[in-house]
Amino acid sequence: MESLFKNKKLFAILFWIWVALILYFTLTPIGPKLKLEIKDQSIRLDYFFHFLVYFGLSMFYLIWKADNNFRVKSKLLILFLFTSIIFSFISEIVQNYIPNRSFNPIDFYFNSAGIISGIFLPTIIFKLIWNSV
Repeated sequence: MESLFKNKKLFAILFWIWVALILYFTLTPIGPKLKLEIKDQSIRLDYFFHFLVYFGLSMFYLIWKADNNFRVKSKLLILFLFTSIIFSFISEIVQNYIPNRSFNPIDFYFNSAGIISGIFLPTIIFKLIWNSV
């Protein structure tokens, strides 16, 4: 597990590639929405995708910035939390100016939930793992 945190350059590169991919797909006109039909219910899969994308962004950031005990300075976490939520919000607003795209507050909520979960869930899990070892 400890070796995972030693390759900081790799996770820095993965983080910035992830940001670039988010920007690319945010600024690209898309086709129809993905939906899952179950009986009379329709579930939009893109909300789950938004959550996962921003959860992944948080994970790459955490692993990039964490020390060998999976600790990240509070200032860095707070800065990341605010800047990534603002980034998410702006990326949703920009979609108003892209064909076949529009601002969707639910997308923003799922983006934010992914960011917050991506910070806190792994931190709790890794602390539990470290305390049990």
